[in-house]
Amino acid sequence: MEKFAVVHAGLQQLEEERQKDADPRFWGERYPYGLSIGRVRAGDWASSVPDRLVAEGRYGVRLGEPVSVAKEAFEARLREICAADPWLAEHPVRVTWVGGAFASGELPAGHRLLPLVLAAVADAGGGATDERAVAAGTDLRQYVGAGVPTLHYGPGDLHLAHGPLEKVPVAAVVTAARAFALLTLRTCGVR
Repeated sequence: MEKFAVVHAGLQQLEEERQKDADPRFWGERYPYGLSIGRVRAGDWASSVPDRLVAEGRYGVRLGEPVSVAKEAFEARLREICAADPWLAEHPVRVTWVGGAFASGELPAGHRLLPLVLAAVADAGGGATDERAVAAGTDLRQYVGAGVPTLHYGPGDLHLAHGPLEKVPVAAVVTAARAFALLTLRTCGVR
């Protein structure tokens, strides 16, 4: 456990460094490219000295950064952390990448979809809003990767998504539905 603390501190430093020069569309986000250890398991019972520790988490990919480059930066930092500690140098951390790998994605600069959505939201009663980036793994990357111009819009607070306090006000759902209807009609040429 003590050596995990060394590794974790080094990973927190990596996380801090990766926030520098973050895209300004992440306004208000302290860690748009967050690194989070969500689960740690060690030992078989309370009085044992663990022979193995498994830590699992997520690691944010920077906008425009290929997943392979992000993974290499993570693994390189782990090698540095291990090399700097005598015990970890003899017993280096092993990384296994499992689960989804979420590439970044964004709408091409100047694409007409953004002003169309912003106008539909405003006209649907959602008020004026600004373009922003979100720190979340979504399917947007699949569409962008296939050459389909894509952006996110919807009701609710992303900070509450997939958590115990997740909720969406009905009025926000109605506004979003109106905005989607307006966007569809306008995109199809209906006045």
